[in-house]
Amino acid sequence: MARVKRREVRHQVLKALQDHLEQPLGTVFHPGEGQHAADIADVMWLDLENEEARRIFSELELQQAAEVIAEAEETLQKKLLEGSAPESVGKLLGELSYDDGTDLLEILPEDLRLEVMCFVTPEDAAELRHLSEYGPDTAGGLMTTEFLTATAEENIGDVLKRIKRDEGEAESIHVVFVVDERGALLGVLSTRELIEASIHDAVGGVMIPDVIHARVDEDKEDVAHRILHYNLSAIPVLDPREIVVGIVTSDDALEVMEDEGSEDTLLLAGAHGESDAGEPLGRMVAHRAPMLAIPVLAGLVMAKFMEGFELGGQGGEGEPSTMQQIINYVPMALALSGTVGMQTSAVLVRGFAVGQIMHGRRLSVFVGEMRVGMALGVICGLVAMPAIGFFLGDFSMGFSMGLALMAAIAWSATASSAIAMGSEAVGLDPALVSGPVMIAVSDLSSVVLFLSMASWILAP
Repeated sequence: MARVKRREVRHQVLKALQDHLEQPLGTVFHPGEGQHAADIADVMWLDLENEEARRIFSELELQQAAEVIAEAEETLQKKLLEGSAPESVGKLLGELSYDDGTDLLEILPEDLRLEVMCFVTPEDAAELRHLSEYGPDTAGGLMTTEFLTATAEENIGDVLKRIKRDEGEAESIHVVFVVDERGALLGVLSTRELIEASIHDAVGGVMIPDVIHARVDEDKEDVAHRILHYNLSAIPVLDPREIVVGIVTSDDALEVMEDEGSEDTLLLAGAHGESDAGEPLGRMVAHRAPMLAIPVLAGLVMAKFMEGFELGGQGGEGEPSTMQQIINYVPMALALSGTVGMQTSAVLVRGFAVGQIMHGRRLSVFVGEMRVGMALGVICGLVAMPAIGFFLGDFSMGFSMGLALMAAIAWSATASSAIAMGSEAVGLDPALVSGPVMIAVSDLSSVVLFLSMASWILAP
């Protein structure tokens, strides 16, 4: 039900964007009620051409454009800002939170970044430069400097009045951090505790002095784990002087955990951590090919190992038959087809999980995976051909088995794509089906194809 509803929402957003594209250039686009910035960003990324997405983005009101760019994937952000004037990017930064603004600045070319900072207010520029000093993988690079503080001497009533006057400037109003005159952390108060206390009570008498915090140079994944473990809405970030310099919120923690989980899953499958479904062919090959060097080398070693066993079994005399020589390279075919199959399955399962593969993109993604399978097969075959020929002392045999490897690898990518796509289409979880079914079908069929094709080519 949730999937159907989400599909309906995306269809409504897509229809609204397509209708707007039929309007004259320069017409301001006003999203309809219920059309969230995240859905608009998704449709721009997945369903519109680059020029169409840039046009819609340029015709949004400034506040709405800031909300869309904040929700957009980094790839889409680069496309939307391509060719933008520094002044317009500077205005966008003025509407974004400092942490989102810092992330946006990081994707800009250095020369454009310097020009953009000329169109940012001095206060905003100082905060953005301050956050840019921290590494992107640290708590400092993840935090925002927009948060609420109070002193221990203030009354609860004064703090509540300040929260009401906040007007959305703070990233979170769920917690207020109590600091001394230097800004050093003394305690914390939740909004609930503020409401339940008397307005005449001093903050110092109500605050919780034992505060779970993070250091500015801590790894962001460790900080995210701490937020989720202790079920915090926000965690204060301290510098070496114990001064609160920012906060990391729970939504930032969830995003970090999602990114890290996806990256770890892809790396475990032998793909690059930034692999995406439907990315350009060149990037897909670059993200997956390097890890295939390991099964190629392992396959060559295993073939030599098996050859030694055969000669030993024959008392060191005689020559192995053609079929025996082919069988020695079955482990290589298994390892390569299995790795390519796992890469394909991992990318597609992640694509379904995060909404990258929607109904209208399935065919193009499937064709893309077939193409990358063929490309990887060609690369591995060209590498294996001379190596096998050298080991066997027969380059014609190396050429033949290299061709068989190409076919086996290309078929493995195709079969894995079909299994993942088919299971999702019939309502089954691709993550559950793609694992055991993909391994069984891909390995069996790839080995049969490798043996059949190699023996057929080498037949007298």
